[in-house]
Amino acid sequence: MKLNTIELHCFRNYRQQRFEFTPGGNLIIGANGSGKTNLLEAIAYTSIGKSIRFHQDQDLVFNSAAQFAINALYYSDLDVPKKVHLSYVNARKVLKINNEVKRQLSALFSEVKIIYCAPDDIGLINGSPRIRRQYFDLAISQIFPDYIAVLRDYLHVVDQRNQLLKSDYSPSEKNSWDARFAQNLCALYPYRKQYLNLLNDEFMGSYKEISENTRNLKINYVPVLREAFALDPDDIVKHLQMLENREKLWQRCLLGAHLDDYSFRIEDFGMRARASQGQKRIAVIILKMIQAHLIESNTGIRPILLFDDVFAELDYVHGEKIKALCNNNYQIFVASPKEDVRQIFGNLPVIRLGSSA
Repeated sequence: MKLNTIELHCFRNYRQQRFEFTPGGNLIIGANGSGKTNLLEAIAYTSIGKSIRFHQDQDLVFNSAAQFAINALYYSDLDVPKKVHLSYVNARKVLKINNEVKRQLSALFSEVKIIYCAPDDIGLINGSPRIRRQYFDLAISQIFPDYIAVLRDYLHVVDQRNQLLKSDYSPSEKNSWDARFAQNLCALYPYRKQYLNLLNDEFMGSYKEISENTRNLKINYVPVLREAFALDPDDIVKHLQMLENREKLWQRCLLGAHLDDYSFRIEDFGMRARASQGQKRIAVIILKMIQAHLIESNTGIRPILLFDDVFAELDYVHGEKIKALCNNNYQIFVASPKEDVRQIFGNLPVIRLGSSA
């Protein structure tokens, strides 16, 4: 898919701005603070209906304005136009696709596929389990949109069960919520398992040639329960029964997908403790490139790639290898404060932001 135009109204530092893009993408060059990241954030917003950088909607509104709006015109790989409108007015969000109001923001996941890459992605390895869960939940949803409803139902049950654990519940109430929790958890796990299998297969393919220092990459699933993917609902209920006293003390669920983690491995050791910063940066870029390939191969939609000041951290050789992986297959946007990014992406027209624009 390709992004043709985007119009921003009172979004971040843009009071009102319209951008036109080429089918291959654009370089976005400007000084720090000129709005490069804000533009990429707006593009990514049209794919998931919220800030890819975890900002609250009220924080995205320009200065003292009361609302913001984003209008984007996409074209499918078959050249079919798709209009996406998102607005935030009076603390409410409105989504329209081709002028039709959508009740669920998750409708975007089947329509628009965008991958955002930034220096902060190193937090996928160095950061908290919550960061990794958020990333993988998004990545899985882009390939399997049904996962969104499954995850939503599971988290609803977790919340209701936590409320129960704070009350003077009866055995029958707990048994009922335990059963619902186990069923929902077993419905969710196959999605995570399938995605990890797809991902690790790709790590062993051509992507291992990007860097000598990042061969044999792998991601392991680290569940609270051992062999979680192999458990059935009855097994999970038994574990919940054994944990009852502890859960009542802590007044919350102590196992499940909302607590599980992912471990980045290289040569079978954990990257967080033993890999260099350079290895970590290359690893997360490879992860995003595989994500793009999996979206295309599983949905038939070519995603759009956003690179937010990523190449400043890479040498020319690695930059060229990442460009080669794009292979003119994707529309790409590369934001940078430096002109030297044109040495790698000189084929892309430049959009200049800031006083020098």
